[in-house]
Formats: sequence, C-alpha cells, structure tokens
Amino acid sequence: MDTWNAQIAPLLYQTLSGENPIRLLHLYPDKPGEPLYAELVSTTIEKASGAYEATSYTWGSPANPCALHCNNFNIQIQRNAFDMLQDLRFLDKPRIVWIDAICINQSDIEERALQVSFMHDIYQQARKVLIWLGNPDEYSAMAMAYAEGLDISKLAGEIREMSTPGWGIEEKSYFFEPNEGTESNQHRTLGVALVRFINRPWFTRVWVQQEASLCAQTQMILPKNIGLYPDYISDDLNRMLNSILAIQHIQRRRKRLLQDLNGGSNKSHWSLATFLNYTNRLGATDPRDKLYALQYIAQDASTWFQVDYKIPWQILYADVSRKFLQNGILQFIRSAGKPRRESRDSLVPSWALDLTNDTHWGSETIVEHPSWMAGGPKFTFACGDLRAAGSVQNLPRRHRRWLDLPDELKNFNDPRKALLQSYANIKCLICDEIIYVADPLDDPFDVEGMLEIFGKDLDHIAELTAQTYINGDNHMDAYKLTLILSYNDTQEIVHSEYIHNNWEPWIAWLKDPTRTRDNMPILEYSIEASGAPVSFRFAMTKHGYFCLVPRETRLNDVVSIFVSYSLGVVIRPWQPPSHRKKRGQHFEESLEQTEYFELIGDCFINGMMRNEARCLIEEFHCKPNPTDAKLDAMIQASKIRNGESWKTLGLNSGYARLLGTLGERLVKLV
Repeated sequence: MDTWNAQIAPLLYQTLSGENPIRLLHLYPDKPGEPLYAELVSTTIEKASGAYEATSYTWGSPANPCALHCNNFNIQIQRNAFDMLQDLRFLDKPRIVWIDAICINQSDIEERALQVSFMHDIYQQARKVLIWLGNPDEYSAMAMAYAEGLDISKLAGEIREMSTPGWGIEEKSYFFEPNEGTESNQHRTLGVALVRFINRPWFTRVWVQQEASLCAQTQMILPKNIGLYPDYISDDLNRMLNSILAIQHIQRRRKRLLQDLNGGSNKSHWSLATFLNYTNRLGATDPRDKLYALQYIAQDASTWFQVDYKIPWQILYADVSRKFLQNGILQFIRSAGKPRRESRDSLVPSWALDLTNDTHWGSETIVEHPSWMAGGPKFTFACGDLRAAGSVQNLPRRHRRWLDLPDELKNFNDPRKALLQSYANIKCLICDEIIYVADPLDDPFDVEGMLEIFGKDLDHIAELTAQTYINGDNHMDAYKLTLILSYNDTQEIVHSEYIHNNWEPWIAWLKDPTRTRDNMPILEYSIEASGAPVSFRFAMTKHGYFCLVPRETRLNDVVSIFVSYSLGVVIRPWQPPSHRKKRGQHFEESLEQTEYFELIGDCFINGMMRNEARCLIEEFHCKPNPTDAKLDAMIQASKIRNGESWKTLGLNSGYARLLGTLGERLVKLV
C-alpha cells in the first residue's frame, strides 16, 4: 500500500512545514455511490484545532484498491478507507477529515515517522473522532437497534462516574435480564449479533488503543463478567474475550490520562514493558506499529526506541529486547519464544520479543497469578533488577553462517543487524530436563481424548517411587493442581481440598452426553483458564518437578527459572548445524555440556512459583552442577538442623531432592 501512489506522490504531497504540520482531506459532497472527489490542504495542528474530524478504522486487506480523485490526481486507497469515505460524505457540504492512509504520504518513510510521533495531538485536537467499524452485515441492524433501545437511566446507575464529563468507565452487569427468556430463538440471534459486533476487527487494532483513549466523546459499556456465555456462542468466545479485554485496557488508559491531566497519576506506571503482552494480541498492518502505536501511551517509550520506518521490524524487536535485558527488565520474555515465529521464518532470535503473533488473550499464554515471583521479588516496571541484567553477544562466525540473513536485512547498513545472529546471556536459578510430557489435545471438545490423556498421566505418576510431591502433597493431588495452575476460577490459590471437592464432579460432567454450560462444574472454569491440555500440557522433569508447559515442548527440553522473571520457562538445547556436522548427526550432549538453548515459552512449575528457588539457593548455598560430595553436603545440612531450615523457609523437606538442580548460572539463548 505504501507504493501505490509513489509515482504521483511528489506532485500530490507538498513538503510539510511549520510546527506539527498535517494535511486535512476536504471531502466534496455528492450522492451515495458516486465517485469520490476531495482536496488535500496543508496546515498545522494549532491552526486546525477543533476544525476537523479524525477517523478511526481498520485498514483491512490491500486487495482490490479503489480510486479517489484528489487534487486532480487519481490515487489508490484500500477498500475499507474508500467505503468509510462513502459513508462519511455529506450530500450538501464538504466534510473536513483527517485519515492516515491519505493525509500522510505513505511512500515517504521519514514523513510517516514524523506524523506518528505526534499522532496523539492529531486525535486530541480533533473536533470529533469518527469510528467506522466496517460495512453492515446481516446482524448489524439488530445489534445497533439493541444498543439504541438500552435503558440509559438504568445503565447510569451502574456507571462509575469520573470528575470530567464525557469520561467514565461504564459496566453493565449483563446483556439480558435473567427473566428475559435468554434461550428463545430471538435472544439467541441477538446474542450472536452482539458477539459478531464486538468481534469486528476495529476493537483489536493496535492504533485504536491510542485513538480511542484520546477520544473523549466515546463511551463503552462492558459486562462485569466476561466468562459466562451460553454454548451457542462458544465458538467465538476467545475472540470476543480478546475484544472485551482490549476495550478494558482502553478504558484504563483513559482513566489514567484524565488523572494525569489533573496531576494525580504516577506516570512511572505507564511503561512500555507494562503493555507489551497486551500489544502482542492486537492487530497491525506493519509489525513496527505494535511498538510505535505505544509511543504516546507509554511515557518511557523514547527510552527504548525512536519512531523510524527505515529499520526492519526484526532488528527493531531485537534491539528493544536487548535494551530491556541489559536493564534487568524481563517482562518482554512473555512475548518471546521460538515457536511463536517458526511459521513466519522471521529470523528473530528466540530470546527477542516478537509481536507478530496476534493470538487471543488466554490462548498460548499462561494467565499469571499476582503472587507469582518464581525468579524472585518483582520490581517496578519503571526500573529493573540489576541482578537480572544480562548481555547480548555475537555468535561465533562458524555458527553465524548457518543463520544467514536475507538480502533485505544483509544490505541494511546498521550495526544492529548483528543482533539477529547473536545470543543472550540470561541468569537462571534452576535447570532440569523434561523426561515425560503428556500427549497434546488437538480438539478442545474431544472429551474422550482428554480423558485418555489424563489416564496416561495418572498411570505414569502412579509408578513414581517417591511417596509425595516436593511440597508434601499427594502426587495425584499435585498433578491435578498443576493442571489448574493451583488457583480457582477467581484466581484464589487453592490446595488439595479444592481438588478433593471438585475433581470427580467435573469428570462426571465431562462424561455426561447431556452436559451444558448451564450446569458446568466450577473446575471447568479453572481448566479453561489454564489452557490444559490444549495450549499447555503436563510434563515431569528428571528430579520430579510437575509442570504445565507449552504445547510445543518435547522430551529432553529443559525447565528453568530466570532471575526476576515471574514464571518458569522451557528452553531447548540448540546445536548449530556446524556443531552437529562436526560431531555426527546422532551425537547427544548432556545438559551440563550444552552451550546454547532456544527459548520455547512460559511454563508453570508446581511448588516453585513463590520464590522458593532463591530461598533454597541462599539457605543451602546451592551451586550449579554440584559434585556428588557437594550435593551430599547440602543434603546433610538440611538434615542436621532437623527440619528447622525447612520451617524457616516455610517449605517441605521434600525439596531436598531438588538441590542439585539449583544454583545461579548463565544460559545462552539463541
């Protein structure tokens, strides 16, 4: 799209001048269906303040572009922009709008960067922001009629008003009254219509996070409970939750923006690291915009990057990740991991963030508990933990040639491209090899397959020689708690009693062919939240850790905990082709001999999510790869004090068998 009008751009787009210069599109009046005619007029934000309307829409597919007659030229614009302008055009007078696809010279990357740098001002100074959700479908009229018929007075009682008119966070506790007969065909159709409406792409477009946050006129109504929906819309549930959560984050930013204007907000909370995991779930035509769209929302954005459309997105992502790592800020790892980009062949190292995934919230992501701090206490998002600070270094030349770059990256004249052929040194607290991993479940509705997987897991656990799990739980209870991340549907930490009360009713419900979500047992909510066994599956390590690991995990992968990172991770031994060729294709190294690893993704390690690793290391002076003599000394030290050390730590003495896996060390991630 950025090359469509490149030949006429020098004539159509005059060089912008002045402070915060912009162009406005004067859309000429005409009847619907007639060709579009318009004029581009250069001005500045200050001069145009309040005299134009800014547009917010989805760019959509570049296929089948349409023509716009502008300044005596025929220019090509994407179909979505064309349809929006057709709808916005007045019959009897011009309309002055700002639309990014036309008002910015898309073939001039320097101008694009300049305009993006003050995009927030463009939306703040607009008289109105026009949100175009797309062309109508068979359900649109019903959804809009429902919205128009809402009892505003009743809803007003559920609004938490804020001090400035036009700003507020609105929450409606339900879509339908309980006595409205929600199972009737009419209400079923309306439910589908509302889901189709909220699932329109606009709601999860990354630029909308800024555009809607700055739009004071827009009000949004959200249900308080976003997890209880009937069966007939379950196919769209993940996508709908993604949209609703995106709206929630818009509202939070609007609230913080208002607090900032009134001098009441702590801007240190508005950090880039805070938003990366959310951004990963939003859509963007250009991968760089996943970061650039946050340059106003995150007040520290300029610390990590400058808006520059000359830099390839792979290098941008790796460079930002390097800076985070050097400052001991490891939140970016939630958006990293090799399996996230295997299909794209993007060349981004496994240790670097990759925001191109566009997955829904909750899918392929562990829902983190607020109390988790597997790698040690959490630090503020504004500053990192120097103990967690790592470094990035170039791979040896003999390895780099096996990670050759395509011409467009090889010819990019910037030393930062070396990041794509580098490894990251990251400090970790434990390493243990995976020796059992459950089968994956391909179909989440395959109940027989799910029960078969659970049966295999339980049979394997029954053969373990140890009597209890490391934290003293019965092995069967520990397994079931692992599947639900040890918390219930409201994210309260639970223990064996919760399993005893809820496991069998849940299994009985699964086996019932007449089951519905109306009689769904409470444990099902926890299973759906954890992603087991579809997105994540059960695994065991050599020394007995019970884990919930990414679907892509294999035997001989390694479970680890990074310093100051709140979750566990799975990493995979990596042998460069040059190394394999030298030693033979079937050569296998031990964990101690492995030099490089790939990051696979986050995991849950039962009994190790509350800083247990750091406590054990400091109490027993654990070192990585201890000799038999040193390991025996650590175990004897734990026995000599007759359990006092375990009481002090608040842990069970079963952790003693894990001491050999502990100790702070560096891992090299490629």
